[in-house]
Amino acid sequence: MKIISKEFQVKTKSRFESIDITEFVEESVKGINDGVAYIFSKHTTCAIIINEAEKGLMKDYIEWAKRLVPPDGFFEHNNIDNNGHAHIISSIIGNSRVIPITGGKLDLGTWQRVILLEFDGPRTRTVLVRAMGE
Repeated sequence: MKIISKEFQVKTKSRFESIDITEFVEESVKGINDGVAYIFSKHTTCAIIINEAEKGLMKDYIEWAKRLVPPDGFFEHNNIDNNGHAHIISSIIGNSRVIPITGGKLDLGTWQRVILLEFDGPRTRTVLVRAMGE
């Protein structure tokens, strides 16, 4: 079994943002023909999803996250750094995903992409990709 670990950084531009990171993940799994890729954000105020990267949906992910956990809500954590909403929505959505690798490529569906959701930017985010297989 072969294991490859790579990190890359994503610079977000605004407080709330959806960014397609599929190409970075694909580059990170080169060298594994069949196996799995584990994608992990090393942060507590952003999330990783797999879905379509269509322009309207990219906005919808953020707008619905704001509705589910309104940024102007009451959070004890806001007494420290005013980002309680980002911690809560990130923990609900999750900061990691697992994707099969088949034939040396991410085995995603036709429209599926790997997307980073930013809830507390702008920031520089570090994403770890650990690929395991043959």
